[in-house]
Amino acid sequence: MQQLGTIDAGLYREIHVDEDFQVGDVTVHPFEIPHDAAQPSAYRISHEETSVAVVTDLGVFSDYIIENMKDLDAVLLEANHDIRMLQAGPYPYYLKQRILGTHGHLSNENAGRLLCRVLHDNLKHIFLGHLSKENNYDALAYETVCMEVTMGENPYKASDFQIRVAERSEVSQLVTV
Repeated sequence: MQQLGTIDAGLYREIHVDEDFQVGDVTVHPFEIPHDAAQPSAYRISHEETSVAVVTDLGVFSDYIIENMKDLDAVLLEANHDIRMLQAGPYPYYLKQRILGTHGHLSNENAGRLLCRVLHDNLKHIFLGHLSKENNYDALAYETVCMEVTMGENPYKASDFQIRVAERSEVSQLVTV
């Protein structure tokens, strides 16, 4: 078996929420999310005037999360499950409760509701990610999020944005922001 070797200890850095750090000329801003893990974080990544975020593994969203997601150019947002599929599905009761809880995962509906709170004219790319294999379908997540955006209390329709489902097992299309 081939080994990778030793990693230089100087490459390790402990990350703390709300403390920015640099990777070259890119600023990374970790922000806290409610999930049942040790110090869970989402990430806002900025370079000059461009900002993108990866926001997955959150049970609910708050004003703090919304504030950290404002004025993005692109976002990968969790749309983990369809509530009815999860409730009727094969998972044991305790796992269903965990997923549905405040420290679980974001449903399709709540992903759409969160998106409604952060939409703006310059948001160029929206990717839905972290979809459950057992409790969601790509088309269902897409349609549910689009419906929430179009029917939500915001001035936009889903067709105003490029909303896509991130591929589970392959690299998504390259986008520029």
